[in-house]
Amino acid sequence: MKSEFGDNPQINTVSPLIGQELAKNAVTALILASIGIIIYVSLRFEWRMGLSSVLALLHDVFIIIAIFSLFRLEVDLTFIAAVLTIVGYSINDTIVTFDRVRENLHKVKVITHTDQIDDIVNRSIRQTMTRSINTVLTVVVVVVAILILGAPTIFNFSLALLIGLLSGVFSSIFIAVPLWGMLKKRQFKKTKNNKLIVHKEKKSNDEKILV
Repeated sequence: MKSEFGDNPQINTVSPLIGQELAKNAVTALILASIGIIIYVSLRFEWRMGLSSVLALLHDVFIIIAIFSLFRLEVDLTFIAAVLTIVGYSINDTIVTFDRVRENLHKVKVITHTDQIDDIVNRSIRQTMTRSINTVLTVVVVVVAILILGAPTIFNFSLALLIGLLSGVFSSIFIAVPLWGMLKKRQFKKTKNNKLIVHKEKKSNDEKILV
């Protein structure tokens, strides 16, 4: 008995009403976070990057929920906290990648062929991939240590974090940026004369101002 349940065995029950309220609050928090992310990234970069970021985040959340459902793991408040933590971490990683995309986009200034968009996507991913992997590995080491050595009460929290971290670095590199590239190609195909101006320089008082 002691070896199976520990020194202080506990029994926790969650009524259907509380479970529904928990799920409702989680969905509401996710929706509000998604709206906030779209607004921020759209203002900071462009709406295509905002939409791509949110779709990548929804992928991360789906992966966490799918694995927990597949193995019938407990979903509680710590699980919700882990999901929201991953949302914040993943969007930070995605914004760093999109910032590099914007830098490379400004260097091109004018797009005359879709191959240029592919080149920007591939170059940006190559430039940020090492940073993204090294960053997530540093956090993964800590999470794995907590997962192995931590208390049983935070096991699900640590596991959700681990799954979300791995999924987040994947989505930032292989979903968010390529998806933006697809949306940018659609914008290019709608332009006249196959010419998309992505960066302008305005002269004011004999100085060049980037806009």
